[in-house]
Amino acid sequence: MNNVVMFTRSLPMHGLGGMEVVAWDIAKGLRDEGCNIKVVTTCTAEFTGQHTIDGIDIYFIENIKIGKYSAKWWRESKRIFDQYFAHHCDTVFSVSSGAYGIINHRRAYPGTQFLIQVHGTAWGEFVSKIKTRTLRGFLTSPKNLMWLCRDLLTYNQFDYIVGIGQQVCADFKKWPYSRIIKLDKTRLISNGIDVELFKDSCENTEKIKNKYHIPVNKKVILTACRLHPQKGVYNCIQALNLLKNKQDFVYLIAGDGSDEARLKALVQTLNAQDYIKFIGAKTRDELAEIASVSDIFLFLTDRIEGLPLNILEAAAVGLPIVLAEQVQLFPSSNIHLINPRDYATAAAKIASLLSELPREKVSYIPAEYTLSYAANKYKRLLTLE
Repeated sequence: MNNVVMFTRSLPMHGLGGMEVVAWDIAKGLRDEGCNIKVVTTCTAEFTGQHTIDGIDIYFIENIKIGKYSAKWWRESKRIFDQYFAHHCDTVFSVSSGAYGIINHRRAYPGTQFLIQVHGTAWGEFVSKIKTRTLRGFLTSPKNLMWLCRDLLTYNQFDYIVGIGQQVCADFKKWPYSRIIKLDKTRLISNGIDVELFKDSCENTEKIKNKYHIPVNKKVILTACRLHPQKGVYNCIQALNLLKNKQDFVYLIAGDGSDEARLKALVQTLNAQDYIKFIGAKTRDELAEIASVSDIFLFLTDRIEGLPLNILEAAAVGLPIVLAEQVQLFPSSNIHLINPRDYATAAAKIASLLSELPREKVSYIPAEYTLSYAANKYKRLLTLE
């Protein structure tokens, strides 16, 4: 049995972001693969200290910033590791920079291997912020350059550097990473989706629509993501505003975040309240139900995404996807790549897809993007099978 200690600043108990879901799903996947998995994270309003959730022991460190990496996090996470876990740890699993407080002392842990799971690169984030052309993007971009320097100094200390998608691994092969990172350490293990959770629910469509107050007679376009300027919900609203038959569909925006007020103001300005609905952040179970009764998934992000879970979830359900062209994913006739700022082309594609419906929804997600596949691949890497 491989004893794995995972370090992550947050889990779904903190909030339902993509990184949180990926970390928790992989923890559960490794548990199901027979690994002894422990997790160290920050506290929440509900959890402090040691707890067991879904059969996984979690240590929620109190008196540090909730859901944030900080000097105190790295100091306290090392202290907790040394006190409770170091003597029976085969693998340190760092979600992003979660284990940076320990990797610099790795000589103190002979026989322990170190793995870092990279969700996106600091350089890719820097480029994304510049492309948004917003004051906030320009003002916060130097922070990404600081992280870039820290990452370049740290990555090679890990035994394995795992990119969660093709875009991340492609960044490793480009400047500035290609000048520093030892490529023989890098691996691609794509994000995996629970295909038993995300699937079509055609037999319960009316029941689910009534549950979430979705008009039964209308087609559903769905976007699910953080409401952040880089995520492109603004682009989605502008594209949909160009459609003529707005009475035929409803556009659901699932999520919350810093851009929510601006987006709601835009909807008011466009007088689009009748067909654009903000439904707030949803649990995974709720989101799976809503996706199952949707007809199109729309994601015109401005970011250079690693491998967004929302797209994989939509593919697992069988939804056609209108997606920003810079997102690298598997090829499929159901995925329609669009310049996220080309609202007219996006609107034309959405109108075309709406006219083709209804159709049978069949999952088209490749096996390598399922949770069971990803968890098994991590296990094989960690146990050198």
